[in-house]
Amino acid sequence: MRLSTCITVRNAPERLETCLAAIWNSTVKPHAAVVSDDSPDPEMQQKHREIVEKYPGTRYVLGPQRGVNANRNCAVNSIEDTDFIAFVDDDIWLDSDFIANALDRYATLSPQEQKYTFLTGVSYTKSGREKNFPTKLSFRGYYHPTDGNPECVHIHAAVFPRSFFYDAQWEEEIFFGQGDAILCLRALKLGYQILFCKELRALDTRPRFEGEKNTLDNNQIGKLTDYDIHQIAARLYIGVKRYKDLFPNPIKLATFLSIYFPHTTQYLLRKNALSAWPDIIQRSRFLELW
Repeated sequence: MRLSTCITVRNAPERLETCLAAIWNSTVKPHAAVVSDDSPDPEMQQKHREIVEKYPGTRYVLGPQRGVNANRNCAVNSIEDTDFIAFVDDDIWLDSDFIANALDRYATLSPQEQKYTFLTGVSYTKSGREKNFPTKLSFRGYYHPTDGNPECVHIHAAVFPRSFFYDAQWEEEIFFGQGDAILCLRALKLGYQILFCKELRALDTRPRFEGEKNTLDNNQIGKLTDYDIHQIAARLYIGVKRYKDLFPNPIKLATFLSIYFPHTTQYLLRKNALSAWPDIIQRSRFLELW
């Protein structure tokens, strides 16, 4: 069995270096690795190319510069000859036994089960925060722990059958945030299962989890950051897509919208950001679903 990694990067040569070092330090090496670069600056692209060249078995491709989900599609569509895929952002370090443990878990499944199974593991930070439990998506679109089978993945510690991405792609209408939620909903509709595998561990070094800031943490409107606006917009798109198209239910769709808009309005008032509504609507692209 072959597991390959899809690494997405944008303007982060130092993070890319440590990310690739962790991947190629694995006890079982990836079958292949692709770095999809969303950086608009040619000088930054060249820095990334030079880093990739240090790691034989790693391929460099230019990303589409349309958001993280479009960049993930670019990466996975560049890999054909593999069985499984792990998506690794530039600020994620896979544990050295991540690939070995994933392949061991898949080896316990039948060939048919392997084709229709996602694995999800544990995402943790240097400060000790861990997402070490199976999750599902609440009615309103938030991640919640579950005692049953997972309905979502921890994207930074997850593995997917490559064949799934011949039938489905990352939802590019979602520019940033919760793309894995809609991906998993689509997979469940197609008959896939998600298994929780606590042995799969990945270190999340994103600045916001270590008390630092990045560009998405800049205040945009009132007390809302760019990251907040993307998350709010993504939940609107996912809710409409979920109850209108994936699992059609007019009552649930009407209920979702009747809850989403008043609750979001109250939240925006608390954040002194009521003027963010036009931006949220535009980023959500939910009107395109009609």
